[in-house]
Amino acid sequence: MYKSSGGYSSVLPTSSGTASPTFRTSHPVARVLKSKAVKTVALAYVGFCVLFTLKHIFTRQSMPTPIVYKHFDLERTYDPNAPYSVVSNLSTSAIVSKMFTYSTADITDNIQPFFVRSTSTPRPDEITLVAFVLQDELSELATLVERFPGPISAVLHIEHPSELPGASNPIKRLHAMRASNPKLRQQVDIHLITTPKTHRQAAILQQSNLHRNLARFFARSDYVLLMDYDGSFPATDVSKSFADHSDWMERLRAGNVFVLPGFNVSMVPVDEQQQQQQAAGVAGAALLTPALSQANLPAHKEALLDLLRDGQMVLSEKTWKKTIRNVDFHAWATTHKDRLSAIQNYDPYFSPSVVIRRDKMLWCPERFDNNHAACMFELYLSGADFWMLPEDFSVHGGTRRELESSAREKTINTRLNQKFHEEACLKHARAFYAAGEWDSDRARHCRISCQKVLAVWGLVIRQA
Repeated sequence: MYKSSGGYSSVLPTSSGTASPTFRTSHPVARVLKSKAVKTVALAYVGFCVLFTLKHIFTRQSMPTPIVYKHFDLERTYDPNAPYSVVSNLSTSAIVSKMFTYSTADITDNIQPFFVRSTSTPRPDEITLVAFVLQDELSELATLVERFPGPISAVLHIEHPSELPGASNPIKRLHAMRASNPKLRQQVDIHLITTPKTHRQAAILQQSNLHRNLARFFARSDYVLLMDYDGSFPATDVSKSFADHSDWMERLRAGNVFVLPGFNVSMVPVDEQQQQQQAAGVAGAALLTPALSQANLPAHKEALLDLLRDGQMVLSEKTWKKTIRNVDFHAWATTHKDRLSAIQNYDPYFSPSVVIRRDKMLWCPERFDNNHAACMFELYLSGADFWMLPEDFSVHGGTRRELESSAREKTINTRLNQKFHEEACLKHARAFYAAGEWDSDRARHCRISCQKVLAVWGLVIRQA
């Protein structure tokens, strides 16, 4: 230690042998940090952190214990067969208006689910036929119950109810049919739609896709047979086919789609007497008539193939369209009854009758008046696989003409359809990207199909 005049110094000698002076910096940053203002701010910040932490701790400790309702069951939300549900206090118009957000209140307030309820309760594993019946086509219900043995969920749309004395009343006709036909009472649920007076003179008809969704939503089984509203009906017992093949039912439960190929009765020229009536202008006469009566329509595949060879039955354009090569008729005709065949090279205008799950499947877009193909296209893009049933099929008897759209409706539908495919592709592609499933097997339909649809936009989508 070195001794100074004031005592002993704590400064050690440097390497040169001289003592270094005491460290006193004059750097401006050091002066700022040692300033009174900075020390005050730092002290205030520390105090705030302490107070905030204490408040958070005491708040969590003072929170009340959550109440647990041990005897409150929330599993059932809407059960048409149960005496009570948690949405029983909601009005029908409120529930339906939430379901059909693109329809006005005048329409949803005139929807009456289960206007007529069948006397039997379907099992959950049964297949319900979804049907739509016009007020002038009530006789089709009798045809459906004769051809389809299972439950039927039908929408009856009364477009122009007549209040004149002596006029035909569709409600009275319906009750009279049920009174005389026990199968109608046992199988058919009727959901009623009445067009309000403010809409009866409108040039735009109600959307058939809305009818499909309504009948499907109120079906009382887990699986539905979705038919096109062109007068076709199932010719075979579809439920039996699934009951005989448990692996098919597993695929159906997993969200796959099963296709019923469609066939039409050949139309032949009318006889001389009908031609004379047509020349005389008699109402109801026609230039063509079905080659087969309703009683002679095929009920199994062998009979159908014989009628196809004879020319009395023809392929339906909606299933076997020449420009659509996703269904090979010759392969279907020779397929074993226990073997399924996958739909290949899907076309956006493919419009067959299908068996699907009632829930957890996309609903038909209600922007169109009647576009069954739009329902199928959305199902395909969502990842559902399409399988052709080997023994089941649908038949159009030729006795009913398809719903004809007005010129205005055709114009609107054409403009809507121009962008529908692109919008559907973008919607599903975005959903797959957001879920991180774009490269998954489920998104392969969207990747492959939308490459063709979106090519006109110059978009580049990776190959599968």
